[in-house]
Amino acid sequence: MPTLVSQPATLCFSSAIDDIVFSTQSEDGVLILDLTCGGNRVNILEETMYPSLDSRIVISDLSSLVEPYAREHLQVSLECSFTDGNGSVAISPVTVLYAMADVDTTASAFTQNHFLSILSGEKLTAMGRAERIHAYGVNKVTVRADVRLANGTFNVLSAELNATDHDGSVYHFDVSPSNVSTLLELTTQKLLAYTVEAGTRKQDFRVVEDQVPPAPSLLFINSFGFEEFLHCVGTHKKESKYDRKQVRVLGRLKNYRITEDRQFTANTGWLNEAMADWADDLFRSESVFLWVNGVVGREVVLSDSKSEITNEDNNMPAFEFTYTYAQRIHNVLYSGRVSRIFDNTFDRTFN
Repeated sequence: MPTLVSQPATLCFSSAIDDIVFSTQSEDGVLILDLTCGGNRVNILEETMYPSLDSRIVISDLSSLVEPYAREHLQVSLECSFTDGNGSVAISPVTVLYAMADVDTTASAFTQNHFLSILSGEKLTAMGRAERIHAYGVNKVTVRADVRLANGTFNVLSAELNATDHDGSVYHFDVSPSNVSTLLELTTQKLLAYTVEAGTRKQDFRVVEDQVPPAPSLLFINSFGFEEFLHCVGTHKKESKYDRKQVRVLGRLKNYRITEDRQFTANTGWLNEAMADWADDLFRSESVFLWVNGVVGREVVLSDSKSEITNEDNNMPAFEFTYTYAQRIHNVLYSGRVSRIFDNTFDRTFN
Protein backbone atom coordinates (compact mmCIF):
# COMPACT_ATOMS: atom_id res chain seq x y z
CA MET A 1 0.00 0.00 0.00
CA PRO A 2 1.54 3.34 -1.02
CA THR A 3 1.70 6.08 1.60
CA LEU A 4 1.69 9.85 1.51
CA VAL A 5 4.91 11.24 3.00
CA SER A 6 4.32 14.97 2.56
CA GLN A 7 2.17 17.41 0.65
CA PRO A 8 1.71 21.20 0.33
CA ALA A 9 -0.32 23.10 2.91
CA THR A 10 -4.05 23.11 2.20
CA LEU A 11 -3.77 26.85 1.36
CA CYS A 12 -0.73 28.11 -0.48
CA PHE A 13 0.41 30.70 -3.00
CA SER A 14 1.35 29.73 -6.54
CA SER A 15 4.83 31.18 -5.94
CA ALA A 16 5.60 28.65 -3.19
CA ILE A 17 4.10 25.16 -3.44
CA ASP A 18 5.89 22.43 -1.50
CA ASP A 19 6.74 19.07 -3.06
CA ILE A 20 4.38 16.11 -3.03
CA VAL A 21 6.10 12.92 -1.83
CA PHE A 22 4.71 9.38 -1.96
CA SER A 23 6.35 6.19 -0.72
CA THR A 24 5.83 2.82 -2.44
CA GLN A 25 7.26 -0.67 -2.32
CA SER A 26 6.09 -1.42 -5.86
CA GLU A 27 8.26 -1.14 -8.96
CA ASP A 28 6.01 1.50 -10.48
CA GLY A 29 2.65 3.20 -10.22
CA VAL A 30 0.40 5.76 -11.91
CA LEU A 31 0.38 9.35 -10.69
CA ILE A 32 -2.52 11.68 -11.55
CA LEU A 33 -2.35 15.43 -10.97
CA ASP A 34 -5.54 17.47 -11.53
CA LEU A 35 -6.57 21.09 -11.15
CA THR A 36 -10.06 22.47 -10.71
CA CYS A 37 -10.24 25.89 -12.38
CA GLY A 38 -13.47 27.87 -12.39
CA GLY A 39 -15.52 24.70 -11.91
CA ASN A 40 -13.73 22.79 -14.68
CA ARG A 41 -11.41 19.88 -14.00
CA VAL A 42 -8.11 19.91 -15.90
CA ASN A 43 -5.70 16.98 -16.00
CA ILE A 44 -2.16 18.32 -15.69
CA LEU A 45 -0.22 15.08 -15.39
CA GLU A 46 -0.98 11.35 -15.71
CA GLU A 47 2.10 9.19 -16.01
CA THR A 48 3.67 5.97 -14.83
CA MET A 49 6.23 6.80 -12.16
CA TYR A 50 9.16 4.74 -10.91
CA PRO A 51 10.39 5.20 -7.33
CA SER A 52 13.92 6.32 -6.49
CA LEU A 53 16.34 4.15 -4.52
CA ASP A 54 14.69 5.25 -1.27
CA SER A 55 11.28 4.03 -2.58
CA ARG A 56 9.90 7.55 -3.01
CA ILE A 57 8.00 9.39 -5.73
CA VAL A 58 8.66 13.14 -5.57
CA ILE A 59 6.68 15.73 -7.55
CA SER A 60 8.69 18.97 -7.39
CA ASP A 61 8.54 22.43 -9.00
CA LEU A 62 4.76 22.44 -8.79
CA SER A 63 4.76 26.24 -9.01
CA SER A 64 5.79 26.18 -12.67
CA LEU A 65 3.00 23.68 -13.45
CA VAL A 66 0.23 25.48 -11.58
CA GLU A 67 1.17 29.15 -12.09
CA PRO A 68 -0.30 29.58 -15.63
CA TYR A 69 -3.69 28.32 -14.43
CA ALA A 70 -3.56 30.30 -11.19
CA ARG A 71 -2.68 33.45 -13.16
CA GLU A 72 -5.78 33.04 -15.32
CA HIS A 73 -8.25 31.96 -12.61
CA LEU A 74 -6.60 33.52 -9.49
CA GLN A 75 -7.73 30.58 -7.36
CA VAL A 76 -7.47 26.87 -8.25
CA SER A 77 -7.76 23.56 -6.42
CA LEU A 78 -4.96 20.99 -6.67
CA GLU A 79 -5.50 17.23 -6.28
CA CYS A 80 -3.01 14.40 -6.69
CA SER A 81 -3.18 10.62 -6.30
CA PHE A 82 -0.76 7.72 -6.70
CA THR A 83 -1.82 4.17 -7.46
CA ASP A 84 0.39 1.07 -7.52
CA GLY A 85 -0.33 -2.66 -7.51
CA ASN A 86 -1.12 -2.57 -3.80
CA GLY A 87 -3.59 0.30 -3.64
CA SER A 88 -4.01 4.05 -3.95
CA VAL A 89 -3.38 7.15 -1.86
CA ALA A 90 -4.23 10.83 -2.43
CA ILE A 91 -3.32 14.19 -0.95
CA SER A 92 -5.82 16.44 0.78
CA PRO A 93 -7.10 19.02 -1.77
CA VAL A 94 -4.90 22.13 -1.89
CA THR A 95 -6.29 25.62 -2.58
CA VAL A 96 -3.76 27.64 -4.56
CA LEU A 97 -4.01 31.44 -4.72
CA TYR A 98 -2.16 33.28 -7.45
CA ALA A 99 0.86 35.21 -6.19
CA MET A 100 4.13 36.30 -7.72
CA ALA A 101 5.73 37.38 -4.45
CA ASP A 102 7.82 35.79 -1.72
CA VAL A 103 5.85 36.73 1.40
CA ASP A 104 8.28 35.05 3.83
CA THR A 105 5.46 33.27 5.67
CA THR A 106 2.73 30.76 4.96
CA ALA A 107 -0.20 31.68 2.74
CA SER A 108 -2.56 30.98 5.63
CA ALA A 109 -0.71 33.37 7.95
CA PHE A 110 -0.40 36.05 5.28
CA THR A 111 -4.06 36.03 4.25
CA GLN A 112 -5.18 36.17 7.89
CA ASN A 113 -2.99 39.18 8.67
CA HIS A 114 -2.76 41.10 5.40
CA PHE A 115 -4.89 42.34 2.59
CA LEU A 116 -3.76 40.99 -0.78
CA SER A 117 -1.20 43.67 -1.52
CA ILE A 118 2.50 44.13 -0.89
CA LEU A 119 1.76 47.52 0.68
CA SER A 120 2.67 47.35 4.37
CA GLY A 121 2.11 50.83 5.70
CA GLU A 122 0.14 54.02 5.36
CA LYS A 123 -1.10 55.02 1.91
CA LEU A 124 -1.59 58.65 0.95
CA THR A 125 -4.82 59.40 -0.88
CA ALA A 126 -7.14 62.31 -1.64
CA MET A 127 -10.76 63.01 -2.41
CA GLY A 128 -11.56 61.99 -5.97
CA ARG A 129 -8.98 59.20 -6.05
CA ALA A 130 -9.98 55.55 -6.47
CA GLU A 131 -8.74 52.98 -3.93
CA ARG A 132 -9.37 49.23 -3.68
CA ILE A 133 -8.41 46.51 -1.22
CA HIS A 134 -8.88 42.73 -1.43
CA ALA A 135 -9.23 40.19 1.36
CA TYR A 136 -9.30 36.41 1.46
CA GLY A 137 -12.22 34.82 3.25
CA VAL A 138 -14.07 37.90 4.55
CA ASN A 139 -16.93 39.74 2.84
CA LYS A 140 -17.14 42.66 5.27
CA VAL A 141 -14.62 45.14 6.70
CA THR A 142 -14.77 47.87 9.33
CA VAL A 143 -13.86 51.45 8.44
CA ARG A 144 -12.73 53.76 11.27
CA ALA A 145 -12.23 57.39 10.31
CA ASP A 146 -10.82 60.54 11.87
CA VAL A 147 -12.92 63.54 10.87
CA ARG A 148 -12.86 67.25 11.64
CA LEU A 149 -16.21 68.83 12.43
CA ALA A 150 -17.36 72.21 11.18
CA ASN A 151 -16.65 73.79 14.59
CA GLY A 152 -13.02 72.67 14.44
CA THR A 153 -13.30 69.74 16.86
CA PHE A 154 -12.40 66.17 15.97
CA ASN A 155 -14.32 62.91 16.10
CA VAL A 156 -13.89 59.22 15.26
CA LEU A 157 -16.61 57.49 13.24
CA SER A 158 -16.90 53.84 12.20
CA ALA A 159 -19.10 51.72 9.96
CA GLU A 160 -19.08 48.33 8.28
CA LEU A 161 -18.42 48.13 4.54
CA ASN A 162 -19.65 45.23 2.41
CA ALA A 163 -17.68 43.78 -0.48
CA THR A 164 -18.55 45.01 -3.95
CA ASP A 165 -17.61 41.74 -5.67
CA HIS A 166 -15.56 38.58 -5.24
CA ASP A 167 -13.34 36.10 -7.10
CA GLY A 168 -13.84 32.77 -5.40
CA SER A 169 -12.93 33.33 -1.75
CA VAL A 170 -11.29 36.73 -2.37
CA TYR A 171 -13.54 39.74 -1.77
CA HIS A 172 -13.09 43.23 -3.21
CA PHE A 173 -13.80 46.50 -1.41
CA ASP A 174 -14.10 50.06 -2.70
CA VAL A 175 -12.29 52.10 -0.06
CA SER A 176 -12.02 55.34 -2.04
CA PRO A 177 -12.27 58.47 0.15
CA SER A 178 -15.51 59.47 -1.57
CA ASN A 179 -17.04 56.06 -0.87
CA VAL A 180 -15.90 56.21 2.77
CA SER A 181 -17.45 59.69 3.08
CA THR A 182 -20.73 58.38 1.72
CA LEU A 183 -20.60 55.34 4.01
CA LEU A 184 -20.08 57.55 7.08
CA GLU A 185 -22.67 60.08 5.85
CA LEU A 186 -20.23 62.98 6.06
CA THR A 187 -21.70 66.35 5.14
CA THR A 188 -19.94 69.29 6.81
CA GLN A 189 -17.26 67.06 8.37
CA LYS A 190 -13.86 66.71 6.70
CA LEU A 191 -12.31 63.27 6.27
CA LEU A 192 -8.71 63.35 7.59
CA ALA A 193 -7.68 59.70 7.79
CA TYR A 194 -9.24 56.25 7.94
CA THR A 195 -8.31 52.67 8.69
CA VAL A 196 -9.80 49.59 7.06
CA GLU A 197 -9.83 46.50 9.30
CA ALA A 198 -10.87 42.87 8.93
CA GLY A 199 -9.77 40.78 11.88
CA THR A 200 -6.03 41.39 12.20
CA ARG A 201 -5.82 42.79 8.68
CA LYS A 202 -5.30 46.53 8.68
CA GLN A 203 -4.71 49.23 6.08
CA ASP A 204 -4.26 52.92 6.95
CA PHE A 205 -5.08 55.80 4.60
CA ARG A 206 -4.23 59.46 5.13
CA VAL A 207 -6.26 61.99 3.16
CA VAL A 208 -4.23 64.88 1.77
CA GLU A 209 -5.17 67.86 -0.37
CA ASP A 210 -4.40 67.43 -4.05
CA GLN A 211 -2.62 70.56 -5.30
CA VAL A 212 -3.16 69.40 -8.88
CA PRO A 213 -5.28 66.55 -10.23
CA PRO A 214 -3.30 63.28 -10.60
CA ALA A 215 -1.76 62.86 -14.02
CA PRO A 216 -1.97 60.05 -14.71
CA SER A 217 -4.03 57.78 -12.46
CA LEU A 218 -3.12 54.19 -13.27
CA LEU A 219 -4.95 50.97 -12.55
CA PHE A 220 -2.61 47.98 -12.46
CA ILE A 221 -2.82 44.29 -11.63
CA ASN A 222 -0.74 43.64 -8.53
CA SER A 223 1.38 40.64 -7.54
CA PHE A 224 -1.74 38.79 -6.35
CA GLY A 225 -3.71 39.36 -9.55
CA PHE A 226 -5.99 42.13 -8.26
CA GLU A 227 -6.56 45.80 -9.04
CA GLU A 228 -4.73 48.60 -7.32
CA PHE A 229 -4.26 52.29 -8.14
CA LEU A 230 -1.28 54.58 -8.26
CA HIS A 231 -2.04 58.29 -8.63
CA CYS A 232 0.88 60.37 -9.91
CA VAL A 233 1.17 64.00 -8.80
CA GLY A 234 4.59 64.85 -10.22
CA THR A 235 5.49 66.33 -13.59
CA HIS A 236 3.70 64.76 -16.56
CA LYS A 237 5.15 65.15 -20.05
CA LYS A 238 4.02 64.09 -23.51
CA GLU A 239 6.23 63.57 -26.54
CA SER A 240 5.22 62.39 -30.00
CA LYS A 241 7.74 60.86 -32.38
CA TYR A 242 6.95 60.28 -36.04
CA ASP A 243 8.43 57.69 -38.36
CA ARG A 244 7.87 58.93 -41.93
CA LYS A 245 8.24 56.78 -45.02
CA GLN A 246 8.71 58.83 -48.18
CA VAL A 247 8.72 58.24 -51.92
CA ARG A 248 8.92 60.36 -55.06
CA VAL A 249 5.95 60.09 -57.38
CA LEU A 250 6.19 61.89 -60.73
CA GLY A 251 9.04 63.93 -59.35
CA ARG A 252 7.20 65.03 -56.20
CA LEU A 253 8.15 63.88 -52.70
CA LYS A 254 5.30 62.40 -50.68
CA ASN A 255 4.84 60.80 -47.28
CA TYR A 256 3.13 57.47 -47.84
CA ARG A 257 3.25 56.18 -44.26
CA ILE A 258 3.41 58.17 -41.01
CA THR A 259 3.61 56.19 -37.78
CA GLU A 260 3.13 58.10 -34.53
CA ASP A 261 4.71 56.91 -31.30
CA ARG A 262 3.26 58.96 -28.43
CA GLN A 263 5.25 58.59 -25.23
CA PHE A 264 4.43 59.95 -21.80
CA THR A 265 6.79 60.55 -18.91
CA ALA A 266 5.19 60.55 -15.47
CA ASN A 267 6.47 61.12 -11.97
CA THR A 268 4.84 59.65 -8.89
CA GLY A 269 5.59 62.69 -6.74
CA TRP A 270 7.06 62.31 -3.25
CA LEU A 271 6.18 58.99 -1.60
CA ASN A 272 6.44 57.78 1.96
CA GLU A 273 8.61 54.74 2.68
CA ALA A 274 5.78 52.20 2.51
CA MET A 275 4.45 53.53 -0.80
CA ALA A 276 7.96 53.68 -2.28
CA ASP A 277 8.39 49.94 -1.65
CA TRP A 278 4.89 49.26 -2.96
CA ALA A 279 5.26 51.33 -6.18
CA ASP A 280 7.55 48.69 -7.66
CA ASP A 281 4.45 46.52 -8.05
CA LEU A 282 3.32 48.89 -10.82
CA PHE A 283 6.65 48.56 -12.61
CA ARG A 284 6.54 44.76 -12.54
CA SER A 285 2.87 44.57 -13.58
CA GLU A 286 2.03 43.14 -17.00
CA SER A 287 -1.43 44.79 -17.11
CA VAL A 288 -1.66 48.58 -16.67
CA PHE A 289 -4.54 50.85 -17.67
CA LEU A 290 -5.30 54.55 -17.50
CA TRP A 291 -8.02 55.45 -15.00
CA VAL A 292 -10.01 58.29 -16.54
CA ASN A 293 -13.06 59.98 -15.01
CA GLY A 294 -13.78 56.99 -12.77
CA VAL A 295 -13.64 54.31 -15.47
CA VAL A 296 -10.98 52.06 -16.97
CA GLY A 297 -9.29 53.76 -19.91
CA ARG A 298 -6.85 52.57 -22.52
CA GLU A 299 -4.22 49.95 -21.81
CA VAL A 300 -0.69 51.29 -21.59
CA VAL A 301 2.75 49.71 -21.57
CA LEU A 302 5.58 50.91 -19.35
CA SER A 303 8.76 51.07 -21.41
CA ASP A 304 11.17 52.48 -18.84
CA SER A 305 11.21 53.15 -15.11
CA LYS A 306 13.64 54.23 -12.43
CA SER A 307 12.97 53.35 -8.81
CA GLU A 308 15.74 54.08 -6.37
CA ILE A 309 15.54 54.15 -2.57
CA THR A 310 18.37 54.95 -0.17
CA ASN A 311 18.72 54.68 3.59
CA GLU A 312 19.57 58.36 4.01
CA ASP A 313 17.58 60.18 6.69
CA ASN A 314 16.40 62.85 4.23
CA ASN A 315 15.49 60.43 1.47
CA MET A 316 12.18 61.38 -0.19
CA PRO A 317 11.71 58.98 -3.11
CA ALA A 318 9.85 59.98 -6.25
CA PHE A 319 9.89 57.61 -9.21
CA GLU A 320 9.85 58.55 -12.88
CA PHE A 321 8.67 56.23 -15.63
CA THR A 322 7.77 56.26 -19.32
CA TYR A 323 4.69 54.70 -20.84
CA THR A 324 2.95 54.52 -24.17
CA TYR A 325 -0.41 53.33 -25.52
CA ALA A 326 -0.63 49.58 -26.10
CA GLN A 327 -2.80 50.09 -29.18
CA ARG A 328 -1.35 50.73 -32.64
CA ILE A 329 -3.09 54.07 -33.26
CA HIS A 330 -1.68 56.76 -30.98
CA ASN A 331 -3.77 59.64 -32.31
CA VAL A 332 -6.10 59.41 -29.33
CA LEU A 333 -8.98 61.83 -28.73
CA TYR A 334 -10.83 61.95 -25.42
CA SER A 335 -14.45 62.76 -26.26
CA GLY A 336 -17.13 63.86 -23.83
CA ARG A 337 -14.92 66.37 -22.02
CA VAL A 338 -15.10 70.11 -21.70
CA SER A 339 -12.68 71.77 -24.11
CA ARG A 340 -9.45 72.91 -22.48
CA ILE A 341 -6.93 75.60 -23.38
CA PHE A 342 -4.00 73.41 -22.31
CA ASP A 343 -3.59 69.62 -22.52
CA ASN A 344 -3.54 67.34 -19.49
CA THR A 345 0.13 67.96 -18.75
CA PHE A 346 -1.13 71.25 -17.20
CA ASP A 347 -3.16 71.79 -14.06
CA ARG A 348 -6.83 72.51 -14.81
CA THR A 349 -6.55 75.81 -12.94
CA PHE A 350 -4.71 77.17 -15.98
CA ASN A 351 -7.98 77.16 -17.99
